[in-house]
Amino acid sequence: MTVFKSEIIRKVAELGEMEVHDVSEDRPLKDLGIDSLMTIELVVFIERMIHRQFPEEKMGTIRTCSDIF
Repeated sequence: MTVFKSEIIRKVAELGEMEVHDVSEDRPLKDLGIDSLMTIELVVFIERMIHRQFPEEKMGTIRTCSDIF
């Protein structure tokens, strides 16, 4: 697993208040307790990691961690 993927999964676990091993790439974020506001927080986290703005048209398509990768 790349550092990028592991950091995203770690952040999802933090936002969902769960253990990292409970997060899988294909599990819907809403099933992990991630609501729309938390998704925005996740996007901001990613933008800071990659030093680029996340494409707005992609924001509405994020349903799982794998949608981000």
